[in-house]
Amino acid sequence: MALVETAVYNLLGVFHKYSAQEGDNLKLNRSELSILLANELPCCYRDDAIMMLDLDGDGQVDFMEFIEFITDVTTELQDMYIYNLVRYKRGTKFGAQTRSEKAIVSLIKVFYKYAGKGGDPYNLETKELKQLLRKEMPTLHPCLEGNNHFREILSNLESKRKGTVDFKEFMSFVANFAVAVEFSFVNAPDSDDD
Repeated sequence: MALVETAVYNLLGVFHKYSAQEGDNLKLNRSELSILLANELPCCYRDDAIMMLDLDGDGQVDFMEFIEFITDVTTELQDMYIYNLVRYKRGTKFGAQTRSEKAIVSLIKVFYKYAGKGGDPYNLETKELKQLLRKEMPTLHPCLEGNNHFREILSNLESKRKGTVDFKEFMSFVANFAVAVEFSFVNAPDSDDD
């Protein structure tokens, strides 16, 4: 199973499940966000969450703002994982219960499944990133392989960072993929209009 794609689709499903309850189907209002956080990410539930997540100040949270929040939460959990690994010589056991928590944990696990095969256990080398993309993002991988822009990205990684991608860069890539997938779903022509 393609873990990155599954995690992204699960996060999309969660967002749209709650955004579709009232008003704008593409944004979470205060009530929808509170319910989503209480049900899906209870560790992150706060009364003032809308203020934290609403980056453009429109009083609602769109998918881009939501996925940025997920990226931050995932990066914080990954930092905790690394801290425990270095300090206590063991990884953190994540008690993921909800669909969102499971998606977040699977993103951390998939990164470390591929990182370190070539030496550095905390970064993906170019070869490891390509392998991860091929196996865990099979829908996206064929599009990237023939894309000159992607080759340029890999080339820049190799020259600037000795061919490695850290977890934060990986999550930024995943977030961009999630936004692109969401955009394609939202803007897909309706097949019922025939």
